[in-house]
Amino acid sequence: PYRNLILTGTIGAGKTGAGRRISQRMDGSQFIDVEIELQQREGYTPDQIRETFGEARLRSLESELVEEMSLRRSTVIAISGVTLLDPVNRELLAETGPILCLTASPGELLRRLHVMEGGRFHDPAVRSIAVGRIKRESAVLKLGLSTLDTTELEVDEVAQQAINFWMTQSDI
Repeated sequence: PYRNLILTGTIGAGKTGAGRRISQRMDGSQFIDVEIELQQREGYTPDQIRETFGEARLRSLESELVEEMSLRRSTVIAISGVTLLDPVNRELLAETGPILCLTASPGELLRRLHVMEGGRFHDPAVRSIAVGRIKRESAVLKLGLSTLDTTELEVDEVAQQAINFWMTQSDI
C-alpha cells in the first residue's frame, strides 16, 4: 500500500518482530522502529536519554522523528505507545496510514521481556524498569485505537493479521 502502517503498543507486544516480518512479506515496504532509529542517531537508548537529559528532551527527539516519519510512504513504523499519547504525534502519523495497537496479556509481556533480557531480568532493578515501562506504554490502550491481541499468536500470524488490517484500511 502507498500508505504507512503504524504499529504501537507496549514493550514486548511484538511491534518490532511483526514489523520486520510484514516488511519482508510486502514487496517495496520498508520497516522503521522509531526507538532503534533514535538510538542510532543519538547514541543512547530512549531510557538513557530520559535518565541523562530528561523526559522533555526525549519527547522532543521523538516528535522530530515522528515529523520525519510522517513524510514516508509504504513504510511499516513501530512506535512506542507513549509517543502516540501526544495528540500531535498521533495525528501526524494517522494522516499517513492506519494505526494498529498490539497488545498481550501482562503475563505474556513479562515472559517475553524475560526472554529478551535473559539473566538480567532476575535483577529487581531491571524488572522494575520493565514493569514501569509496560505501565507507561499501556496508556495507549485508552485511546480507542484498533487492537490486535498477540498473546497466543506467533510472529507470522501477527504479521498476517496486521497485513490484512493494513490492506483493508489503506487506499492501495
